Amino acid sequence: MKTAVAVLAVLVFVLPLNAQPANSPWPMFHCNTLRTGLGGYAGPQSATLSWSYQAGNDISASSPAIDSDGNVYFGAYDHNIYAVNANGGLVWSYETAGDVDGSPAIASGGRVYIGSYDNNLYAINSNGALAWSYLTQDWIPGPPLIGPDGRVFVGSEDNCVYALNSNGGLAWSYETWSGIYYSAPAIGPSGKVYIIPDGDSLCVLSPNGSFAWSYYAGYMDASVAIGAGESVHYGGGDDLAVYALTSVGQLLWSYWTDGTVYTSPAIGSDGRVYSGADDGRFYCIASSGSLAWSFNAGTSFEYRSSAAIGSDGRIYVGSPGNNIMCLNSNGTLHWTHTTGGEVRSSPAIGSDGRIYVGSQDGIMYAIGIPVTPTPTNTPGGPTPTPTPPIDLTADKAEYRTTDSISVTADVWPLTVPCYPFVRIQMADGSTLYYQRGVGFTASPVPYLGFAAGTVMTTEPIMGYPALSENFSGIPTGPYVLEGGAVDMMKTTSASNLIYFGTVDREVLRVK
Repeated sequence: MKTAVAVLAVLVFVLPLNAQPANSPWPMFHCNTLRTGLGGYAGPQSATLSWSYQAGNDISASSPAIDSDGNVYFGAYDHNIYAVNANGGLVWSYETAGDVDGSPAIASGGRVYIGSYDNNLYAINSNGALAWSYLTQDWIPGPPLIGPDGRVFVGSEDNCVYALNSNGGLAWSYETWSGIYYSAPAIGPSGKVYIIPDGDSLCVLSPNGSFAWSYYAGYMDASVAIGAGESVHYGGGDDLAVYALTSVGQLLWSYWTDGTVYTSPAIGSDGRVYSGADDGRFYCIASSGSLAWSFNAGTSFEYRSSAAIGSDGRIYVGSPGNNIMCLNSNGTLHWTHTTGGEVRSSPAIGSDGRIYVGSQDGIMYAIGIPVTPTPTNTPGGPTPTPTPPIDLTADKAEYRTTDSISVTADVWPLTVPCYPFVRIQMADGSTLYYQRGVGFTASPVPYLGFAAGTVMTTEPIMGYPALSENFSGIPTGPYVLEGGAVDMMKTTSASNLIYFGTVDREVLRVK
């Protein structure tokens, strides 16, 4: 396998309190800031109902978010925002002055951000008390996003995209050509903001809120998903197509369905794109733009639920006919569960092996038998599948202070686009990280910008040149190396660090 990796920049941010997305299984709509819908845990193997919670009215498009304690957050048409614990019991509810149709985003400190039809974006602390609210000039039906620099991004029907500081102050706003209804902002590795105003064009903004580029398509009403190389994927609505664009707005491919596409695409670890259409079919499109498979739900009803993908490759989506559906990675039906209303909510996958999804019958469903997650060495998140340990091999075990050190690594299958690194415990007890092409840094955690070609493979990469550095000037003593990778699907906080099975440690001694 040939892999081209270009490192563009390592940007270090000073993040304010509650700035980062929560280090949890599903902190926001479609799981992450790239809006891929790809989770770090496998979902339920059967359609067993674990519990249900009845809200006061419809749960329409509000897709749940899950915090690190297993609490589930969502909104309903009874004006309320709900927090329900992992057993289905109410933790708290907060009443707004309008229906709540959007999805929440959870910050690292437990603060919940969500919009309402009363024109406000709400910031609610983990105990259910209001921290602040920001008033726009029209509805906020879509989900907000917590960016890597601590700002909160959201669109409003007043035609504006807002970037708010974590204290509720306005950082910037940009007026688009139309209102922003259900579209959720997405942020790519470059920091650009992607959003779809009601109408016919995708809008892309620079990190400072200035216009970058747009792309014309049919009437759209959903969100984008960002893939490898910052490729942009979205449903073209009335164009009856799913589109893939480059990071600068050039068409990569389009796939034409037999129905309108109003759902947000999900992107699997292999680059496949998943989306339902109003022809009653659910489509899996290869990364090249060709059809991998489609599933016929047996009806011509519309899809409005955006799919979620488990770490085992199974797909979960609300399907026509008041159903929640699980498909195998080859497109065969695994199970269905019938609800009392249409399912427009996008499922969220918890660390307990359950999925959570709302229905227009006003019920939040928890499906699956709870399981205890297997402990891993991953700080901030699970290793998606068990793999052999990463195998670090140094060219020698003892070095003089003037020697160059060379270490290779056998990197086992990566389920998401990653960039391998080596963590080094220095002789003085401090920790540094070595990234090829960057050198030693204090941490690989802050926002990392990479060009196209990050590593993603289902086969081992043998002999990856993980470290090659001259140790001249570094004090004598023992140095301990650990292998891992930066997950490009999660570009903030410690949640983007992945280790492979039991972490292999290589002890070096400089003398």
